[in-house]
Amino acid sequence: MSQKNPLHAVPDRFLELSRRDDGFVVTARWNSDTGSDEINGPDEVVIRISDEAAPEVRRHGITSAVLHRMGRRVDDMVAEFHAMPRVGAYQVMVGRYIEGRLAELAQARGATADGFEADLLAVYEDLAGRQHADPLGALATATGRTRAVLSRLLDIARHNDQEGPSRERLA
Repeated sequence: MSQKNPLHAVPDRFLELSRRDDGFVVTARWNSDTGSDEINGPDEVVIRISDEAAPEVRRHGITSAVLHRMGRRVDDMVAEFHAMPRVGAYQVMVGRYIEGRLAELAQARGATADGFEADLLAVYEDLAGRQHADPLGALATATGRTRAVLSRLLDIARHNDQEGPSRERLA
């Protein structure tokens, strides 16, 4: 933050990114820098109907389906803001696979908190076994976690795997 006038501090890193999608404009604004290596979302998101939107778009307005679609655009802008690798068709496919596989694994274990690390490890090993060039990076992009955080979670899963199933999990 600039300290010229502490009552009106100006962020050192102000950024605004926008995307257009089928009659809508979504704008994400970062007004501050957290100073952290963690991936952070924008401070503000605005979704509006574009000036050139079709009458049908105007009639329906911003629905939950639009919000869901715009959420993907915000994810793209977060990746751009953090200078993450650009998302191409292959990366989109891998990201969707990771999200789907993690959801399947969570459902199979009853979606309890215990086991998330093992799920990450299973997906990581699957990607590595398929010769993915950067399985850790793909997991980072799909989950919104940093490589460092994922490395720690994978280490926990490996450690738990070496110890075998706990009595609590067997009960």
